[in-house]
Amino acid sequence: MRRRAIASSGRSDGRDGDTQSAIPITVRQLEALVRLSESLAKMRLDPQVRSEDVTEALRLFKVSTMAANAVDQNLGETSYASVSAPNREEMERTEAFLRSRLNVGSMVNKQRLVEEGSGQGFNAILIARALSIMASRGEVLERNQGRLLKRVK
Repeated sequence: MRRRAIASSGRSDGRDGDTQSAIPITVRQLEALVRLSESLAKMRLDPQVRSEDVTEALRLFKVSTMAANAVDQNLGETSYASVSAPNREEMERTEAFLRSRLNVGSMVNKQRLVEEGSGQGFNAILIARALSIMASRGEVLERNQGRLLKRVK
């Protein structure tokens, strides 16, 4: 993964002046891969982790962590061009719900907002992602360690 990241950056040595390129995996994520591999073996009631467990853990990691990161970076823009049509429509619908529920200047409990949206058929993960996107655009401010949301734009 590190070699691919360096190769995709277009630099042969992985450096741009004095700054090193970002590596898309942390020690914590590596530890999570180990735990996930062990959990997959336990699901089979096998005391030994097999290479298939590691392969599946890596697949899950790539699909969830890296794909979510790429989607979050693309959704941080005002355009949803890189998101598939059904997901784009769902994200736009979720943001429309949040904007209708969050009036400019109002303060709302984040957990209640997610529960309310879930009760109306919105995916809780998409609600959280849309709130994160809105916060990155400066539309929403998080207060009280992220428990309260205030819409500013």
